[in-house]
Amino acid sequence: MSQCALCRGVVPLLLIACGLVLGSCQPTVLGPTTPSGYRLVLPEASQALRSHPLALTVRVSDTAGKPVDEVLVHFRVPDAWATRAQVDPPTVATRQGQATTIFRARATGQLMVQITVEDRTVDIPITVVGETPRF
Repeated sequence: MSQCALCRGVVPLLLIACGLVLGSCQPTVLGPTTPSGYRLVLPEASQALRSHPLALTVRVSDTAGKPVDEVLVHFRVPDAWATRAQVDPPTVATRQGQATTIFRARATGQLMVQITVEDRTVDIPITVVGETPRF
């Protein structure tokens, strides 16, 4: 009987937690940019393993929602973290509306990547954790 009571208390909490997590997974949309009026869909805050690559993709569309090619997207690790992480390549032109760079960190902690398109710049937080322990 106590297991049933425990289930009745835990299941609603799990459903609420899942709803909060799924509700917070909406993509970040930024724009319009100046002068072109682009709309940007930015990568979510992420978690990465130290020394492992993490792809960061920005999607760029016009005012009608169609993907735009040859838009320069600049990725930058701020100076405070430049010795701890890098992005490669730092500037990418969109193809089929997408630009992707690879983030790699040499240290653990909370880092940032700045993404700039035209006049818009946004910081994307990335939590870098150490290697997964082996038992």
